Amino acid sequence: MISCEITLPSYPLPLRTCNFFNLTIKAPHDRMVALVTQMLDLNKKLQDARLKQEKTQVSRQHAATDGAIDKLGYELYGLTAEEIGIVEGRGK
Repeated sequence: MISCEITLPSYPLPLRTCNFFNLTIKAPHDRMVALVTQMLDLNKKLQDARLKQEKTQVSRQHAATDGAIDKLGYELYGLTAEEIGIVEGRGK
């Protein structure tokens, strides 16, 4: 978990700030930006896909990228396995 958070009274969740001079903080940020950019590209490819095989391949890449974004988000917020289960609808 990255320990660079601030909590504002009007927001129930902690807001993360990034010190881009700290590579421990910058690296996950850059990874998330890359994954989101990839997801946006895949959304466009999926929309433009014409062949069933192409749609299937892009859909699989989309699902894998979505999973990677989720996993990184869970790591950034330091979620436990139980908390992840709740977020994904598998827990209490």
